[in-house]
Amino acid sequence: MKRKKTVLAVAAHADDLEFMAAGTVARFVDEFDYNVYEYILTDNSKGSYRLSPQTLIEVSAREAGEAGVLLGLREVRLEGYRDGRLNEVHPNVLRDKVMAFIREVKADIIMSWDPFAPYEDHPDHRMTGMAALEAAAFSGNPLFHPGHANPPRPVTEAYWFAKHPMNAELFVDISATIDKKIAALLAHDCQMVLTVDALLQEAQTLGVELPMLENLDDNGHKDLIAAGVRRWCAELGEPRGMAFAEQFRYEKLGMLDRVFGTDFVKPDVIQ
Repeated sequence: MKRKKTVLAVAAHADDLEFMAAGTVARFVDEFDYNVYEYILTDNSKGSYRLSPQTLIEVSAREAGEAGVLLGLREVRLEGYRDGRLNEVHPNVLRDKVMAFIREVKADIIMSWDPFAPYEDHPDHRMTGMAALEAAAFSGNPLFHPGHANPPRPVTEAYWFAKHPMNAELFVDISATIDKKIAALLAHDCQMVLTVDALLQEAQTLGVELPMLENLDDNGHKDLIAAGVRRWCAELGEPRGMAFAEQFRYEKLGMLDRVFGTDFVKPDVIQ
């Protein structure tokens, strides 16, 4: 019998997890009965071309909770740092908060942005990934943040999001969970509107006419996003004999397997 694990997904923004890893998370929950928690570090206040920051904060928080329910998450926790300004928070403060969450829920697996991914343009992603890495690397050490309410707890695995793939050699078959991934993503309606607005702005800048973007009905943005996500995940899966896939840089944390030549730590959602 597989050991039941706990997963902590650390995201910068409210839709990060759904775009990059919701199919895998759904497998963790549905197939393995794992407890999955999500920690969103920013308030998402820059995620719209239409809504005011304060309205957006409220709408995005509600939609994040709805997406979490669809995926079966144990909790969606919002930290509320200013969107786009996470680099103004001291790295030790971010590490402290993520490490406290790891220890609180006794996380075995961390999921987040790859702290070493090339070409990452978003400062929030870079800060989130490094905070997650440092917190997971040292959460078992009692001298790191000794004031925490819960005892030290080592994390043994990391699934790093592959926005710009480099050494991202784990492809997870999400053929059975693609519909749940898309449903959870579309729950972030304000972010899906933003995505389509950004695409339209880019097309207009290039002088490209795309009626599919310009003449959308009320739910047209959802259909467009759903089709795009299916295409993206199908392109990842097809060369590997999967209908749909997600991609990660998988990393063993800790030293046990390396020291003893064992294979205790390995991904449950194997290739």
